[in-house]
Amino acid sequence: MKKSVVLIMVLSLLLSLFVQPFAQTNTAEAAGDQVYDKVVLRGESPLRWDGENHPLTFDESEGLWKSEPVTLSGGIQFEYKFVMDNEWLAGDNLRFQVPQTGDYEFYFDPSDQRKVDVRPATEYDGSITLQLTVPEETPDWAVPTVATSNNSFNYSVTPLEREGETFTVTLNGQAGEELEYRYGLGDSKYREVIEANRTATFTEEGTVVEDTVTEWTGLPVAKNVSHNFNHNPFIPSPNDDVEITVEVEHYGPIDEGGIYFTTDGSTPAGARGEASSGEFSPLEVVETKTENNLQRSTLKGVIPKQADSTPVKYLVDVWAADGEGSQYADTNSLTSEEATEFAYYVENYSSPEWAKDAVIYHIFVDRFFDGNPENNFGVDPSLPLEEALKDWMGGDLEGVHAKLDYIEELGVDTIWLSPVFEGPYSHGYHPTDFMSVDQNFGTLKVLKELIDEAHDRDMKVIYDFVPNHTSSEHPFFQDALENGEDSPYYDWYTFYEDGTYETFYGIEELPQFNNDHPEARDYMLNEVVPFWLEELEFDGLRLDYAKGPSYSFWVDFRDKVKSIDPDMYVFGEVWDSREKISSYAGKLDGSLDFGFHDTFKGTFAFDGSMQSVVNYVEENEAVYHPEYIMTTFLDNHDLPRFLYEAGSNTDKLKLASFTQFMLPGSPVIYYGTEVGLSQSANHNEFNDWKDRWYREFMIWDEEEQDQELLTHYQEIIELRQNHSALRTGDFHAHSATRDALVFERSNEDERLIVAVNKGAEAVLAIDEELELENLVTGERMTGDELTVGANSFAVYQVVEEEKDIEHVALRGVHAQDIALSYDEAAGVWRSEGIHLKNKQKVTFEYVINGAETTSELTFTPDRGGKFEFVFNPVEPEQVTVLHPSDKRGQK
Repeated sequence: MKKSVVLIMVLSLLLSLFVQPFAQTNTAEAAGDQVYDKVVLRGESPLRWDGENHPLTFDESEGLWKSEPVTLSGGIQFEYKFVMDNEWLAGDNLRFQVPQTGDYEFYFDPSDQRKVDVRPATEYDGSITLQLTVPEETPDWAVPTVATSNNSFNYSVTPLEREGETFTVTLNGQAGEELEYRYGLGDSKYREVIEANRTATFTEEGTVVEDTVTEWTGLPVAKNVSHNFNHNPFIPSPNDDVEITVEVEHYGPIDEGGIYFTTDGSTPAGARGEASSGEFSPLEVVETKTENNLQRSTLKGVIPKQADSTPVKYLVDVWAADGEGSQYADTNSLTSEEATEFAYYVENYSSPEWAKDAVIYHIFVDRFFDGNPENNFGVDPSLPLEEALKDWMGGDLEGVHAKLDYIEELGVDTIWLSPVFEGPYSHGYHPTDFMSVDQNFGTLKVLKELIDEAHDRDMKVIYDFVPNHTSSEHPFFQDALENGEDSPYYDWYTFYEDGTYETFYGIEELPQFNNDHPEARDYMLNEVVPFWLEELEFDGLRLDYAKGPSYSFWVDFRDKVKSIDPDMYVFGEVWDSREKISSYAGKLDGSLDFGFHDTFKGTFAFDGSMQSVVNYVEENEAVYHPEYIMTTFLDNHDLPRFLYEAGSNTDKLKLASFTQFMLPGSPVIYYGTEVGLSQSANHNEFNDWKDRWYREFMIWDEEEQDQELLTHYQEIIELRQNHSALRTGDFHAHSATRDALVFERSNEDERLIVAVNKGAEAVLAIDEELELENLVTGERMTGDELTVGANSFAVYQVVEEEKDIEHVALRGVHAQDIALSYDEAAGVWRSEGIHLKNKQKVTFEYVINGAETTSELTFTPDRGGKFEFVFNPVEPEQVTVLHPSDKRGQK
């Protein structure tokens, strides 16, 4: 995977980072009075995505909230977000391109909440001014940039400004420090040809350096070429031609373009209309607009429809017919080898039916149950809890196996196991071997026995899979570190000029695995994935940090998984906006619903408005594909326990969990939540290992368990499993107040009315007058409003009026429907004798009043002859088929 490129188009905006110095906003208008009680900064390392370690303070003079200084590495694109009064900022993560290593203060403007306002907090006493002359062939519109030892040699973030025939920039640093640098044209692909880095020293009086570039490694064709997966439809079926749209910013002419695509899983290649691998489809300019000499052109083309289960991969380039070379979207590379590989998967997109119905129990293996003390190699029983929670605590696979009775009695039908890869930590997310089990968890044999036993109990088992990164202790990475480019694994990771490498959220222990390298991808998809799904027979994979690998990887991943078994379930951890999460539809079956977690914690634990629940569901339904399964949760291993955040108020947990199980999405129970497992300490009081308190050991002493809460969970699981409308039915909100909510779940079989109230007794309106029956008490009531008791919840079935049956037909036995006659004495409907062959199974259904049908029914005769089909309105799904020689009939 190549280092992400910040487009040249933003360079002029980023120039201000160095001349003001380093502030993305040099003025901030007062936002007015303080409108929040608390604002917290969260983000990637060195920040955290949980806790309140980085609270902001309100600056009345500016009307802004301000953070303490945060040390950031130069050259990275840093992602962060604000949390206001326990509510996350809406939309995507905010991004700040760090100009150089140093301390920065983050500002939050209540009146412009998504404004990126990050200011330097480091004071510098030295500077260097670079004055650059470029070769004549450099396009007039190209902006030179400088990559330095202070910005991780990023060619995108530090532009120079034209001053006559030269370009200049002033950099700040500590006097006496030496700076290494070299020039480019906004990207490492267009860097100066030079044997070694240039050097200069910061001085208090300001060092001035005059440099000349004699040659570039390449020259850009356009300012920017962007496709960004803009294909329509986004999830193509076998009936769809796919339209490709490309946007180009350019000064010189761009009048042609092309698409190079493959349909066999191979990598496409080509240039200027000639495909060297795969097929070619042209792009045509459909619109060009000009502003200040900059032209913006839109090009469109078509990839023709493909067969079901086809992985389509493609590249896009543009060029000038009278010029030389071409430029590719989105990397803006000059060769197809360095181009972004786009991809989509052709299918009549659907997700596994069992996953839509699933109730999932999430087990953190090391913290669940110690089934074999002999494998406690990493356990130190002398440690106090605060320290023990950082390390191994003895839970293992034998422990999960030993507690299958408990899991089954809880009522769940799916187990999600945390990673058990060999690795240095008890959480399993730092793999040192993708195809082995750490000795502290047990053995592959024990894992296989656990899966087999779960299957015998009609349970599915999901594995927590980690394709994005490895531990820095992994032999592949160690070989790459030791041998550099001579290592066969060097390109399985992404190394930079300064010796650094791509990591998961800046954590050096977690180098990112380059799944875009052909050999690395082949290893992951054709060795690792089949190992877990075929050899061990897991039923699906939860994908850790799914937004790390490219979309192209997930297209190949889906193709591989579904070729093993179309009923495998794959869902991702995409901790981002709805729009980002939704972009994985068609590549994955579903995702974890972080929006659900935030909404429910805000509503129930922190006493927010019930209207936010309605908004959440309706916004989900507006954005997500109906086959894309959202997996809902109140707790998980990366977030504080709900019960702790709710002040140990189990009534709040009961209200929240009941509502969770009544709403769309596959619900997850994080181990221990069902018996009142909370936290022994406040995670906010710790600067590191905060998540240890979300992963305490499971409570097994029944006297310490909350048995009433456990019974509550068993009851809501049973309710959901007994009523299909709660699993996959439509959602409709009848009424919502700040504290109470009445909504409906319905399908063709039933209508259910759900009432939840976390406040005082309330009377809420229903859209129509209905007769309702309480599913728990059996009590009936009629009306167009519902009285909901204080701090209570209930679910009612709509009592439908019995419809008169005027006629019944038998469908499926013959080509035409066969009318049945009503036997008034017996109260059933009967067919005439229908000839059936011995042992030849027939599949049929009854059609009532020409519209409503029963489920598909089957019957296999044990003799030949004419049979009479009998339909009983009281038991419409009962199979009764009578032979003349058998007065009692056959069922």
